[in-house]
Amino acid sequence: MNVDPSSEEESSTNSRTPLMSIGLAVFAVLMVPVILFSMGPDGPAKVGDVVFVTDRHRVRVMTSGGDEVGPNPETCVLEPRVQLVVQKMGIPSGGSMIAEPVAMEKAGRPFCVPGRPIVVYAHQVTLHPDLWGGLRDTFSHFFSGR
Repeated sequence: MNVDPSSEEESSTNSRTPLMSIGLAVFAVLMVPVILFSMGPDGPAKVGDVVFVTDRHRVRVMTSGGDEVGPNPETCVLEPRVQLVVQKMGIPSGGSMIAEPVAMEKAGRPFCVPGRPIVVYAHQVTLHPDLWGGLRDTFSHFFSGR
């Protein structure tokens, strides 16, 4: 019973090849909708929509009466990818909207408080979350060990 060790290696390599192909096919099938969704066009935001902050922005805070505060309005900071619920659309020419933060990773000054209305503009928000930035942050957090 002479068994050639090279033939055993070839058979084990050949048996792994279909699993690798199947894994790559499953990965591709799962990633295509994600890529298409992230590249899709943004429509206009409407009242009740959840929008995502595009970058770090300083925004104006609304008072309890629904008005901005005087000539020097109170401001707060929004971090990227924060979810906001649009409460009211502003003047169309200005592209402003009144929204409330839903979930915040950081709390306290100078960051915005969830549930308190703020004024944001169309260039500060998007209807799609920043998929690639979120993946980058998740992997960096995972591999940094924190």
